[in-house]
Amino acid sequence: MPFVMALLSSMLYGVADFLGGMGSRRGPAVTVTAWFQIVGLACLVVYALVAPGATRLADLAWAAGSGVAGGLGVLLLYRVLASGTVSTAAPLVSMIALTVPVAAGLAGGERPGLLPLLGVAAGAVAVVLIAAHGEAGEGASGAVRTEPRRPRTTAVELLPAVASGVLIGLFLVCLGRVERGASGWPLVAGRGAATVTLFAMLFASRAVVVPPAATRPFIAGAALTDVSANVLYLLAVQRAPMSLIATLVSLAPATTVVLAQVVLRERLGTAQKLGVVVALVAVVLLAQG
Repeated sequence: MPFVMALLSSMLYGVADFLGGMGSRRGPAVTVTAWFQIVGLACLVVYALVAPGATRLADLAWAAGSGVAGGLGVLLLYRVLASGTVSTAAPLVSMIALTVPVAAGLAGGERPGLLPLLGVAAGAVAVVLIAAHGEAGEGASGAVRTEPRRPRTTAVELLPAVASGVLIGLFLVCLGRVERGASGWPLVAGRGAATVTLFAMLFASRAVVVPPAATRPFIAGAALTDVSANVLYLLAVQRAPMSLIATLVSLAPATTVVLAQVVLRERLGTAQKLGVVVALVAVVLLAQG
């Protein structure tokens, strides 16, 4: 069950990323991200009111830390993708976000065995392949065209992507520290901390405070799917090693790629098709844990 929950969490994170990206095309990223947080907060309060479990001060503190890190990481991710460096930023962010919890889990004494560790390596390769842009081109509708971009390689240009990956990785690590049997209130604490942080940045940036009408359906959809993914991840990581669960969750780009192909009518490149196969192999290896 932990691996099933992790896979579902991965799919929902992929949907949330896709919807958040679509919304950021229609309004400022900081506005979309801030309201995405507050809508998610409302959903989590409802969940916390009905979810059983204990509410511990340490769990609230870890979750609050995860919220701040995750909120800033997502904001940086949207800004990096909007800057046109997708071909280099997407795999870099995913790889760093994967490396942080895996390293933390292994440093904490987790020893899942050889096959699951091979699954970790395969998952890392899959993330890179899935994020590739190799042969993506104009869709059947002719309305959207994704062309390969020249990667930016200077340290200054890659720094926001590196920071985003580290922050998202820290989000996974901190949320994974919430103990088994916790109530839903730690998730509320995390989302509340993220909401305060993002709205502070929104006011400081003097961007549009009220989200444009065109962004609102995407904000609502992204919030609902992201909240569901957070709940599933928390339940999964309390029942299995963090290094394995975090690797499965990190395969979320597979869902985003499929949505881009179906909704935007983009074609999968050769590398992306290979990445899906490698991701399935990773799932089989991780299940041996």
